Amino acid sequence: MGHKYSIDSLMYLSPGNLPSQMAHTGQITKMTQALSQKIEKFELVTSGDIFSFWKGMDEEFKSWYGLTHSFKLVRLPINFKINTPFPKNYYNKKYPRLAAFYAYLKSPRLVYTRTPAIIYFLLKIGMPVLWEWHEPISKDSPYCEFFKYKNLIGVVTLSPKLADNYIQLGLAPEKVFVSHSAVELQNFLPHQEKEVARQKLSLPLESKIILYSGHLYEYKGIPIVLETAKMMPECTFILVGGWIDDINRVKTTCQERSLHNVRVVGHVPQSELASYLYATDVLLVPTSKSWKLAEVTSPLKLFEYMAVKRPIVASALSNIMTVLRDGENALLAEPDEPTSFKAAITKLLDNPSMAHSLAESAFQEVHKFTWDSRTDSILDFAVERLEKIECGSKIPNTKIFRYINGIKSVLNIYWEKYILEKIFKTYNRIC
Repeated sequence: MGHKYSIDSLMYLSPGNLPSQMAHTGQITKMTQALSQKIEKFELVTSGDIFSFWKGMDEEFKSWYGLTHSFKLVRLPINFKINTPFPKNYYNKKYPRLAAFYAYLKSPRLVYTRTPAIIYFLLKIGMPVLWEWHEPISKDSPYCEFFKYKNLIGVVTLSPKLADNYIQLGLAPEKVFVSHSAVELQNFLPHQEKEVARQKLSLPLESKIILYSGHLYEYKGIPIVLETAKMMPECTFILVGGWIDDINRVKTTCQERSLHNVRVVGHVPQSELASYLYATDVLLVPTSKSWKLAEVTSPLKLFEYMAVKRPIVASALSNIMTVLRDGENALLAEPDEPTSFKAAITKLLDNPSMAHSLAESAFQEVHKFTWDSRTDSILDFAVERLEKIECGSKIPNTKIFRYINGIKSVLNIYWEKYILEKIFKTYNRIC
């Protein structure tokens, strides 16, 4: 793909918790992999310790997220020692300031982030920022203040409903860009036959397998999956993913309800996920309508399901229905209604030709939802917005810092890391 855009340098500042089981970190790494192939100078920043700071991108990190390309990963050494993957609620209050400070020193043409705490510092120091945000904002939220800054290039979000929310709170309409989540098709190649995938995973060859992948939070529809499983004892239901406490909770529920046809696999690396998806007869997106983000969600799993040519049954929620159409590329069920899910699953199992047709249609359409195409459209948006920034909103001393960075680029890479490490230690003492 190579350098394609006039944005010659871009830095993505993560929340600081990569690698982790948190779903947003998977979205971030897939986005950054695509960005790194299009921007000449690109960095992804997270937190780490002294050892990981020197290590940068490694095979363990790539395997965790199923990445196919290496790119520059900067792990700021704000911890003495940290074990990865990061735990569920990891947060270091020093990280947002240090990440913003690091971006200021490197002075990229654009900073991309999903982290409001970082946004605050970046806007204050005049850095050009592209903010991706997937949640509604209330009128008394401090985030509304972000919309007043000229150097906020724009906001990327998942649904028109969220875009309208931001505009009503003061964001200029031309500063919002709507884009669904996406998929890395290469992670699901080569195509696997159902029987081959089942043999690889030691799954029964004759059973009808219904699968859900993702976190096991109740608002994701797990109670509906379990209730549906109770109504369909002849089928095997598999749950892939989840934190250990959620896994144990669901296993306990299954034991208490004698759900012997439910198998809780837990988290698997991206490199193994494809085999589980290929091994199934029907894939589920059972999101509950009671979830506060139900009407705006754009689940990563949805596009992964579409990529493996397996029929999908999903909750009939508004933003999901902008991708899935009942009877055309999936079957839609009434949210929180196990009888509706059972009926849709049974319909697919009893009509193999219909199941094949829906799955094939979804597969053809998923090519519109790749990380590569999503990144192209977002960069087109960002370039147009950058060209409209007034000179006064650009970062201070940009030429000075770029001159410094030009000198640094000719230094040995180890010497550069040594200098930066000293800067980080000094900055941490000040903060």
